[in-house]
Amino acid sequence: MEYKAFGKTDMGKVRSNNEDAIFSTDRDGVFLVADGMGGHKAGEVASAMARDILSARLVQQKSADNLEPAIREAFLDANEQIRLKSTENAEQQGMGCTCVLLMLREQTFFLAHVGDSRIYLFRKGDFKQMTRDHSYVEELFIRGLITEDEKIDHPYKNQITRYIGCNQKLEVDITSGPVWNGDMFLLCSDGLTDMVPLPRLKELFVKHEEPQPLVETLIAEALEAGGRDNVSAIVAKITSKKTSFFKKILGW
Repeated sequence: MEYKAFGKTDMGKVRSNNEDAIFSTDRDGVFLVADGMGGHKAGEVASAMARDILSARLVQQKSADNLEPAIREAFLDANEQIRLKSTENAEQQGMGCTCVLLMLREQTFFLAHVGDSRIYLFRKGDFKQMTRDHSYVEELFIRGLITEDEKIDHPYKNQITRYIGCNQKLEVDITSGPVWNGDMFLLCSDGLTDMVPLPRLKELFVKHEEPQPLVETLIAEALEAGGRDNVSAIVAKITSKKTSFFKKILGW
């Protein structure tokens, strides 16, 4: 398939460092956003480790065959290495990160996530959240104890229940499906979704057809709204489901 993508991360207006890490290329069909947590810049270490471990392992997976097990193993490897690293330095103890991953292979998308960073899909005018937050507030919502509106300003909205580095055993949500021409995927940290409401996100996807100006606008609006957290966004757009002869045979 043919696609184009653009990603950007910004420290925001309040934080003194950036604990987000992103991976985005037009060549490998692998995209991820990791949002770190932990004291004394430990979050930066965790998110960078997750990015480097996952990208290094998954760019080598050129086929869609057995990809889900490969994704899961990559996440488990990142989890193990981050947990090990956190035991080597007291200042990094308990560090971890959320992560959302998109892989494009053979007219198919693969999504994986842990935590409350999100992936959205804009398709034929419909803007849909493709991930469900691993958070205390989301669990309350699923159980019918709070409403959708009550989730927005809930005092525990940032309390996540699952992240890379959290436990020895990590559960990773993975899903897949066929791509359509014109599909646009958004991967983002909560620094974007906490600042820019869902209706506005959809408006911007309707307005912009190219990944770079769209991402630049998304980041700018999050900053204008206060930029209380690091903010990261990647947009990948499917331009054709067909694979050219040269890419198919030569791997270009």
